[in-house]
Amino acid sequence: MSQRKRGTRKRKNEDASAGVKEGEDTEERGHTKNIRATKKYIGAHVGIQGGIWKAVESCTEMGGSSFALFLGSQRSWKRPALDHTAAAKFQELCSQQGFDPAHILPHGSYLMNCGSPKEDVFEKSQAMLVDELSRCNLLGLSLYNFHPGSSLGTITTEQCVDKIASAINYAHQQTPSVVTVLENMSGQGSTVGGKFCELKSIIDRVRDQTRVGVCLDTCHAFAAGYDLAAEGGVKAMLDEFDQEVGLHYLKAIHLNDSKGKLGCNLDRHEDIGKGHIGISAFQEIVNEPRLDNVPLILETPGRPGFEYAEQIDLLHSLCEKNFALSSVQIQPDMAHGCVSLSLITLEVSSC
Repeated sequence: MSQRKRGTRKRKNEDASAGVKEGEDTEERGHTKNIRATKKYIGAHVGIQGGIWKAVESCTEMGGSSFALFLGSQRSWKRPALDHTAAAKFQELCSQQGFDPAHILPHGSYLMNCGSPKEDVFEKSQAMLVDELSRCNLLGLSLYNFHPGSSLGTITTEQCVDKIASAINYAHQQTPSVVTVLENMSGQGSTVGGKFCELKSIIDRVRDQTRVGVCLDTCHAFAAGYDLAAEGGVKAMLDEFDQEVGLHYLKAIHLNDSKGKLGCNLDRHEDIGKGHIGISAFQEIVNEPRLDNVPLILETPGRPGFEYAEQIDLLHSLCEKNFALSSVQIQPDMAHGCVSLSLITLEVSSC
C-alpha cells in the first residue's frame, strides 16, 4: 500500500456553517462537499508521519471525504503506546473537518497473521489485534480493517478460519464496540479470504456478529476471479456477495486497478483505469446506489501527475449526476381532433 504525494486542494472549514445546499457546486469550496452531496465518500490511504493527526490534514488537502491509515509502525510487533494528546488532536481535527468515524478505516499491520499455525505468531497477532482495537477506541473510531490470515500451507483452510475467528472473539472480549472488518484477498499463496464463502465462514464463527464486517478490495477480487472488467461486473460481484455473505456486512471498498489479469491471484495494485480492470468498472462503482455512504478508499501506487488527488478527481468526474432525460408525451385533443406534444424533462441523480 503506497502513500503518495498529496494534492493541495483544501476543504473549507466554513462549509459546515456556510449554508451550502445539497447539490450546489462552487469552485471555491473544492469537491469534498460535492462528493458528500452524492453520498459517495471517496478518499485514500494516508500517512501518519509527524503525528497521527497528519492523516486528517493529508486527506483534507487532497479533497478526500474518507481515508485509511496505519495506527503505528509496520516494522515492529512492539510499538509505543498511542499518545493521548495526539489522539485528542486527531479527534478534534476530524470534528473540525467533518469526518465521520464510519468513513475512516484504520488498516491492520502486515505482520499480523491471526490464522497462523505457528503458535508464537498467532499469540503475537492476537495481542496486536487487541492493541489495535484499543487504539481505535482511543481515537474515537468505529472500524478496523485487517487481512484475515494465512494457513502457510501447513493446516487446512477450516483450521485457519477457526483460528482467525478465535482471535476476533478474544479481541472482542478485551475491547468494546469497534467493528473488525475482514478484507477479501487475491487468493495468493495460502491466504484465506479470496472466496466470499471463506469470509462468511469466519463471520459465522464470530460470536458478536454486530462487530464484524467486510472490506472489498477491487484488485483482490479481480485477481481472485471476480470479473469486474465485464459489463455489469460490479453489479454481479455485489449480487454474489449479497447472496453469500450479506450486503449488511459491507463496510468499505478499497479502490485499486489490477496489474495482473483476471484470476491471476496476484496482489498487484495499479492506478485507476491503468490496469486490467479498466475505467468502466470504477464508473459502475461510483454510480452504484448500494455503495452510498460506504467509504471508497484508494490504495493505488500513483505516478507523476496522477497521484491520489487526481484519481479522486477522476472518480468524482465519473458520477453521472444531474443528467437530463427527455421524452415526448403524446396527448390526444378530442375537442379539436388532433394531438398535442409536450417535452418532459426529468432531473435524475444516479450517485
